[in-house]
Formats: sequence, structure tokens, C-alpha cells
Amino acid sequence: MKTLIIHDRFMFRGGAERLVLVMAQGLQADICTGFWSDDECYPRGDVPHKLFVLGHPSQKSGWRYLKFQWLFYFKTKFIRDYDLVIFSGNNCLSAAHNVRKGVKKIFYCHTPVRHAYDLRDYYLKNKVWWKRIILWCFIPVSRLVYRWGFKKMDTVIANSKNVQTRIKKYLHRDSLVVWPPIQTTKFRWLAQGDYYLSFSRVDKLKRVGDVVRAFQKMPDKKLIVASGGDDLENVKQLSKGYSNIKVVGWQTDEELKNLVGNCLACLYIPINEDAGMVQLESMSAGKPCIGVYEGGLKETIIDEQTGKFIPADYTIDDIIKAVEWLTPERALSMRPACEAQAQKFSQERFIEEIKEIVEKSNIKNQNDN
Repeated sequence: MKTLIIHDRFMFRGGAERLVLVMAQGLQADICTGFWSDDECYPRGDVPHKLFVLGHPSQKSGWRYLKFQWLFYFKTKFIRDYDLVIFSGNNCLSAAHNVRKGVKKIFYCHTPVRHAYDLRDYYLKNKVWWKRIILWCFIPVSRLVYRWGFKKMDTVIANSKNVQTRIKKYLHRDSLVVWPPIQTTKFRWLAQGDYYLSFSRVDKLKRVGDVVRAFQKMPDKKLIVASGGDDLENVKQLSKGYSNIKVVGWQTDEELKNLVGNCLACLYIPINEDAGMVQLESMSAGKPCIGVYEGGLKETIIDEQTGKFIPADYTIDDIIKAVEWLTPERALSMRPACEAQAQKFSQERFIEEIKEIVEKSNIKNQNDN
């Protein structure tokens, strides 16, 4: 069966991008995307089969959204050649109208559009007044376009129970849950170093700045921030003058493997994360994760067994207390539980579950015809 996976964009080394690459490998599928950032994302050589890149990146989010809609709606007629089309992301749903009649469409939903649904108030609050007015006017349009594409999907997969709940709440539809894959063979316990690690994408939703602020008050404890993103310059400024904090930016796969495998523990405190892969990649290396008690982290971290929770309405002092609680001795004792928990989210498990859904969809398609 000729399969295509359509993903919004390969803009950075994110969990969704890695998931698409793993899915493409497991299903022997081609990949189509709006654009690919060669500087910030994975090497194009990681794509196992054909790759279709529709356009070039745009830095302005508003213009990027309009460009996406144009590209996916008008530049994807070639997808009529495929027997199964899997959508990953939000903007790419505009390509659904080009799928050949009778061909099943599966949507792997990382989350309904956050600025239009669960984080609407957050985005409006954090914009200057004139951008707030533009966004306020734009949200109904964004919802309309999203729902139009969403309704065309035959099967919807949520990446966590958290996102499954959002889909039901905002789009009134049932979905299946298949957790993202973790590279359990990549992240391994190497040794126990003397530093804590943050390697989630550096943007305001991930709240890496708060992690840095906590370590400003703990000069005896070391922190390494190993990633990049829109908030990187702010995080670099926060770390200036603090010898215990190092911001090293995006790392190669090999460098990241060494950093995770040798750290003491990881920290990951995003705002109501859809699912989250950082905490599981950390556990895969036998390293516990300090996480915030909300979103997908509630489904994956076992408090005081594979990590330590801080409250959803945490303060900087809560982060400090969690770091001080997670001593090197406690972190080391959690290694077996961390590794066992990570195995539940392996790539092999992910591919098996996706294949099962694809096979059921194919059988149903044959029966319908």
C-alpha cells in the first residue's frame, strides 16, 4: 500500500518531527511537508523514502500560516497517487481535499490548535495590544479552517489521554490514543555526572527560563541547557554571570546522547504539555525527571519513582525544593524504574499500534467498497 505522511513543517528537532520520521520508517511511507529548515532540524538524510518539500520557511507566524494553507491546498495534487494518507500537525489538514475519493485519511493529532482552543487566553494575554486585536480576529478563521479539515478525517489518533480529552471537549469527537515513540536504544545510562539537564525546545511554553531562574539561586548546582528555540536569547541573558549555568544550544544526536546519558537528572516544566517526550527520553537513559504536575507528564512520570513533580501553579522555590530533594543518591536509585517505564513507550510498540490501526482502516475500506 502506497502511503504518504503529511506534516506541517520540519522547523526544529522536535518530538513531532521525530515521530513522523519513525512512522515513515515503520510504514515504508513517503513524507510531504510545508518546509524544512536545514539549519535547525534533523538532516534530510533521516527521511527513509521520498521527501516532498512544498516551499521555503517564513519567520513571521501570521504569514507562515497563510503560506501553509496555500501550499497544502493548492500544491498537493500529487497525493492522489497514494492509497493511504496520514496527517500530522494542524495546517496540513488543508491538503485533505486532494486525497483521492475512497482513500482513508488518518489524523495523528498532537493537539488541537492551541492558540485557538486551550491556550487562547494565554496567547492573547502575552501579545502587545495591536497583535492581540489581530489574533482575536484571526482565531475564528483558524478554528473554521481547522474544523473543515478535521471533519474530513476518517480516523483520529491522539498522542495522549490529555489530547484525547481536548479533542472531545473542543471538537466533540472520539479518538484513539497512541503515545509517541521513544528511542530507547539511543538514550542510555552512561554515568552519573554532577549536572542537571534541560533539553526541551527553548520557547516560552516550555518555561526553560524558570528553570534557569531556579539555578540562579543554587550556585552549588550545575545546569546545562542543550536546545534552541524562539526564547533562546532570553535564556542566554538570564544565564549571564552565573558560572553554574551553561547554555549550549542545539546539539547533534551524538552530543545529546552523551549529555542525557551522563547527567544527574532532567527538568521539564512546560505549560500543560500535550504528551511530552523529554521526560521519557530522560527515563530511557535511567535519569529521573523533575516535571510539572499537568498535561501529558501526569501520564508518564511516577512521582518519587521515576521523577519528582512540582505543582501546576509552581513557584521558583518549588523547583529549588525538587532539585534539592532529588539528590544524586535518590536519582541513582530510580534508574531501574526509569528504564522500565521508558520501555512502555518504545518505537517498536508505537509502530505495532499504528500498523494495527492502519490494517483495521484498510479492512474497513475494503468492506465499504
